[in-house]
Amino acid sequence: MNLHPFRGDALFFGVLFTLVLVGWAAMTFDLVHYDDLVVAGPIALILAGVAGIVLSLRRKS
Repeated sequence: MNLHPFRGDALFFGVLFTLVLVGWAAMTFDLVHYDDLVVAGPIALILAGVAGIVLSLRRKS
């Protein structure tokens, strides 16, 4: 079996899609209301952006 290199972009989009799915499921099953996601959505995107910047700065040329 071959070991593939770590890909930060795949991890980023996987986490982003998972957060969208969890938000949708929470609203569908009335676990959270829209007003709560107005705050949680931007926070999640900011954290994902910071993680992307950190990963891009760590990248070896």
